[in-house]
Amino acid sequence: MLKEFEEVRNWGKMRGISNADPQVQYQRVMQEIVEIHEALVENDEEEFIDAIGDSIVTLINLAKTKGYLAEDCLQHAFDIIKFRKGINKNGSFVRYGKLSEAEKQWCDTHQGNIGSEYFEEFLLDTLTPEHFIKN
Repeated sequence: MLKEFEEVRNWGKMRGISNADPQVQYQRVMQEIVEIHEALVENDEEEFIDAIGDSIVTLINLAKTKGYLAEDCLQHAFDIIKFRKGINKNGSFVRYGKLSEAEKQWCDTHQGNIGSEYFEEFLLDTLTPEHFIKN
């Protein structure tokens, strides 16, 4: 458990956020995500940093309103995505299952485990960014 995550949960508990309606906290998450976009558009680095931090705080609090630890949610997601095959399209990872047949063939050739959406675990340490960038 990250110390900062626990500090955020304690902060939320003191303010009555921990037991709030999850829909209310979800709206806070969305407000902060919009602030990230605004900071990017305005090229405001200070606001960008603040909005990223605020977004993380609201996600930690949202997880808590549902009885979860954000760290556990992150670990759960990462345990799945770390094995996903796919390609980088203009800076965005697109997973294997969402690719065209030609792109899937490229993945199979460059990433192995033909026909599967996932890497075999032993391959993880051999991957480089070149395995995900289709020219």
